[in-house]
Amino acid sequence: MEEFGFFSHIYEKLPPDFTAVFEIARVLEDETSLLSQSLQQIVKLPAPAASQRREKAEDYHRYTPSGERYAADLITSYHDVARVYPNQFLLPEEIFLQRLALRELWMPVAKSGVILPVDDSEEGFAFDSRKQKVYVLFDTSRSMQTHHRIHLAKAILYYFLKRNKIDLGHVSLRTFDDHVGDIHTAVDQKSYEALMRYVLRISHLGEGTVLQKAILQALDDIHEMGHLAGAEILIITDGAVQLDEDLIRSKMDETIRIHTVKIGHVEIFASETQIHDMIARGIIKDRALIDLHKQQSEIQHQLRTVEGASRRHVLEQMLGSVRAQIGSRKIPFGNELQQLSSVYLNIDDFNETERFRADPETIGDLEDLLRALEAEAAEFLTSELTKKLAVLHDHVQFLQRYETDDALKARLQAIDDHLRKLLSQFLGQQISKSAEGEGEADAKQNSQIAMSDEDARDLRFLLEADMSMSKSWGLLIRWLVQWLRSRILHRRPRTLKIED
Repeated sequence: MEEFGFFSHIYEKLPPDFTAVFEIARVLEDETSLLSQSLQQIVKLPAPAASQRREKAEDYHRYTPSGERYAADLITSYHDVARVYPNQFLLPEEIFLQRLALRELWMPVAKSGVILPVDDSEEGFAFDSRKQKVYVLFDTSRSMQTHHRIHLAKAILYYFLKRNKIDLGHVSLRTFDDHVGDIHTAVDQKSYEALMRYVLRISHLGEGTVLQKAILQALDDIHEMGHLAGAEILIITDGAVQLDEDLIRSKMDETIRIHTVKIGHVEIFASETQIHDMIARGIIKDRALIDLHKQQSEIQHQLRTVEGASRRHVLEQMLGSVRAQIGSRKIPFGNELQQLSSVYLNIDDFNETERFRADPETIGDLEDLLRALEAEAAEFLTSELTKKLAVLHDHVQFLQRYETDDALKARLQAIDDHLRKLLSQFLGQQISKSAEGEGEADAKQNSQIAMSDEDARDLRFLLEADMSMSKSWGLLIRWLVQWLRSRILHRRPRTLKIED
């Protein structure tokens, strides 16, 4: 979190269970974990076609790409006269002949272009024409809220970009739900960090999944923006959506590759009308299913012409039986994305209790971290340190919801109680013993740190996420709100009331 400046760039309330992203990313960082191993095919992008990428460039001064460019140059002999720029024939004859004799006429000459590349041996993210480009399509539909899929998707993207940061020269990203979001790009370290902050802060989840529209928009962007040529498309979604495969392939060229991570095993099945359409188009080859649909059509035709009630009753029973047999044959639908993808990974939803419950080692790390932060605060207390304590408090609250061991839960509660007291003390809201029972806080003590309006706002955003808010904790947040209001009123310019 500190790497992306989260403690100095809090513009709004963080998404619910925000720290779950980093908890999952911690699992992904462990290459021995099953989740990390299942993603090995996707976490490393292949080198661009015909790339000569090296671990370290030998010469950072010149780079000559293949291909030719034309530049103006002087002729070398009279045989080049036919190739000179046509406007020179408008010169007076004497001047033309004089320049011809001196070989001063200009003509286009094919020359290799020269690019001065960026030294990419550093760890930072930087643009380079030799580096790979990736275009990310990130699903933000409402279903991503299930089983913490949105947090898993963010963690996968965070892990992917972190692993490929040195090899990536350009990152483009669009979200999609019921509409396709605006494009976000990263071409240097600053924009890369801004992109990561944007992704990790995504909180709005919309209805619908317009995946086809998002893919077509990505293909249009790649074709229209020269710097995106050859980009790989990475799709992270949980949806099974019907796509027009022929339309999408018609807009793809031989250099474009689609890689997909599908979270969960949501499937859609073809309806009766869709099955009928696929049979008519020759997509379905199941002879028994084709015969059943043929029987259904014949029975429906007879029902439209039959007159006797008994015969109609028999036909309706036969139609019900045929429909039941058709209904039992589930035809998977919406697998076009798998056909379009060069790499397609379908990973399981995880069990939140198993994934997020803390083990003794994790709680020990949290206790060590708390002691280190407390020691740092005793030496030099800053507003950024209070934000770290608030985030740690939020994370401990998150882990407590999934902890099943009473002894470990008690250790987490002890950590959280200590965090609350430290924050209250640093902010000048020392909670007395009587206040803990009655919900009253002593607000006479001044804050131990000098807080700006932004610091107070950030702390309020972080602390308001506490879903088990006690009365004393609520008073602390109320104090922050009142402190902000008093500062705003104090700075408000006074107005003069003019009376007749």
